[in-house]
Amino acid sequence: MKLGLGLPQAMPWGLDRSLFLAWAKTADEAGFHALGTLDRPNYDSWDVLTSLAAAAAVTDRVRLLTSVLVLPIRNEVEVAKQAAVIDQLSDGRVELGLGIGSRPDDFEVTGAPYAARGPRLRRQVERMREVWSAARQSTREEGVNGPAPKQPDGIPILIGGAAEAAVKRAVEIGDGFIFGGGVSPTAVAEQLPVIKARALAAGKPEYLFYKIQYFAVGEPDQVLAEASHDLLRYYRNPSLPFDKMVVRGSTDVLNENARQFAAAGLDLLLYLPTVLDIGQVEAIAKDVLPAFV
Repeated sequence: MKLGLGLPQAMPWGLDRSLFLAWAKTADEAGFHALGTLDRPNYDSWDVLTSLAAAAAVTDRVRLLTSVLVLPIRNEVEVAKQAAVIDQLSDGRVELGLGIGSRPDDFEVTGAPYAARGPRLRRQVERMREVWSAARQSTREEGVNGPAPKQPDGIPILIGGAAEAAVKRAVEIGDGFIFGGGVSPTAVAEQLPVIKARALAAGKPEYLFYKIQYFAVGEPDQVLAEASHDLLRYYRNPSLPFDKMVVRGSTDVLNENARQFAAAGLDLLLYLPTVLDIGQVEAIAKDVLPAFV
């Protein structure tokens, strides 16, 4: 299993250029496998694709992942073009985690229809792959809708979700599946083999499994208070069990958490920050990452 790290673009209060770029550079130099972004359109978080473009320009090796981008509120042709540009800028390091979205206000603020977003996602993914494939027909004499991604097989697409419909979509149209933040190691260990068998039956032996996980390093009660404040601002739901959503405490606690997910069969565990302090990156880079590179 590899370890990834969330960019701080979903923690906009106090975020600035220098911290964002230092975060991306530090993660790249430390050896994290991926940098990820959270998507919340009706919020003041930094745009996910713009953030990945900025990270692409200041990193050399780390993969760049949307985890996940709400596609049904967007025009899929524009997303295909934007992702392809980032893939070119990064020399082929982009992966797209996509989801249908579950917050009606995200659709209201963009004017997109909330109904039938599952079928729409299917059509959008098909269209994006068509755009990438057709873009390779560009010649010196004739330009086409593009550009094409740097990766010769196109940009990997993983589908996030929890319901059976999401799993079905992920197996049928995705290159992998992303487990949500509230899924425990035990649940992953139970569900992953089932999804893997379905992917294998669908002719996808290299199917990927990722998981997002909130974390905070420090004195447990103190960092939970800070994390809960930020998560409440993001989710706007005071009834969420923030104490169960955030793995917190010493790096020994995070090491044990990561080992449990590794044993469950994950390919990537993406740790999402809840404390806007680059010391959080440095702590897990020093004490957790070495076991997973």
